[in-house]
Amino acid sequence: MTGQPTTVRVKRARGLAVFILLYPLVALAFRNVPNPMVPGAILAFNMIFPVLAGYFYGPFSGAVSGATGTAISALLRGSPFDTLSIIPHLIMGLAAGWSGKYRSDLLSALTIIIGHVLNLIVYAQWGLLKVSPGWLGPAALGLAVEATIDVVAIVLIMAWLGPRLYQTERW
Repeated sequence: MTGQPTTVRVKRARGLAVFILLYPLVALAFRNVPNPMVPGAILAFNMIFPVLAGYFYGPFSGAVSGATGTAISALLRGSPFDTLSIIPHLIMGLAAGWSGKYRSDLLSALTIIIGHVLNLIVYAQWGLLKVSPGWLGPAALGLAVEATIDVVAIVLIMAWLGPRLYQTERW
């Protein structure tokens, strides 16, 4: 971060703050849209923001956005799903930041799958997700649908905002 003009650092900090705050705001906006795959959970369209922060600003930014945005959402909503998603979303944002250095929109967008899979593993381990023999097929389909919507949204936002937000000096 040293050697960068102050305006670049301020612009990046503002952008990161926006991505962090969008996470809980979108979670609240979609709080009544149930996730057909995970009973008691909502569709997690808010998960796109750590991926975007990581892609545009770097791995540290993606990790901070994932952990902080999810933690704020957990505090506001009191959801055990959000609480258990803090570390998976930190990892997802970190992975998006790492892949973002290659300027591959699709590769970075696909890191959303890391977050979804880690969430399912953590939810199952903590007993929030009951895994039964007939569950795998519908769960895979639900995950594929949600991940596809997420990837398309992420790629479109990257194409739209990329020229203005992408930072070659990443953190």
